[in-house]
Amino acid sequence: MTGVVVLAIVAALGVVGVFASLRSTAPPLEAVLSSWQRPVDPRDAVAVAPTGRRRLGEPVIRVAATRWGAHPRMHSVLSALAITGGDPTLFAARLVVIAAACALAPGVLWLMAQAAGLEADLGLTVIVTLIAVPLGVGLTVLSLLRAASERRRQFRVVISSFVDLVVLSLAGGVGVDGALHAAAQVSEDWAAQRLSRALEGARNQGHTPWSALAGLGDEIAVPELVELAATVQLAGTEGARIRDSLAARGEALRRHEQADAESAANAMTERLFLPGALLLLGFLLFIGFPAVHRILGGF
Repeated sequence: MTGVVVLAIVAALGVVGVFASLRSTAPPLEAVLSSWQRPVDPRDAVAVAPTGRRRLGEPVIRVAATRWGAHPRMHSVLSALAITGGDPTLFAARLVVIAAACALAPGVLWLMAQAAGLEADLGLTVIVTLIAVPLGVGLTVLSLLRAASERRRQFRVVISSFVDLVVLSLAGGVGVDGALHAAAQVSEDWAAQRLSRALEGARNQGHTPWSALAGLGDEIAVPELVELAATVQLAGTEGARIRDSLAARGEALRRHEQADAESAANAMTERLFLPGALLLLGFLLFIGFPAVHRILGGF
């Protein structure tokens, strides 16, 4: 009984420590002022995080950058956070909280069962804990990657429209730089605003617009944007026929998106085959059961 009480106290202290580290505090004045400098899309903005959550996530970020900084999975997670507007520090703190909850929940349930006089296997509790921690963290990362994949699909659609607008501006006699900025400022979509901010930042810092597009494409892992930047660079440095190249690029992007939509529709149709077959089988059993029952009851 003494061991149960000691374990309960340790678990309670762990829960109290986690909640104390996540206690909301006032954001620093510098963060508030920096958030007022320019308007951003609410779906693409990163909220000012409490200091406690940042303290919890910063050690995890440092360890991850030291050990797995060049790992492809680390790059995929960072690019997913970049396109979804997430903060790596807050995401790391979220993973720590989820891992702590998955680690403490089975132990707390075991302690409650022991206190209630119920039989509970400690070995099974340890096994459940070892399974729950990586499962909870993995599901969280998988949810982030799925959200990033959907945002990348939306970004590709915006890129095709962006290319068409650039071609129209070039046909009207506008230069390459002006056409890119004008096309990015037409829509209020989050992807178009992301393009506009990247181009505005490059202009303010004296960089070329294609370097801004290439950097944004590398950051959010959208290779179509990097290819578009290479096409624009040819026009800006070697005087290539930009209108024909961009028109072909936009047509290729639209065909790619159409092929992806058709493949997704076909995959959905195949996934619905089994539920439809089971529904038909259940309907046939429901209709035929009374007749079969009467026939078998007549013998």
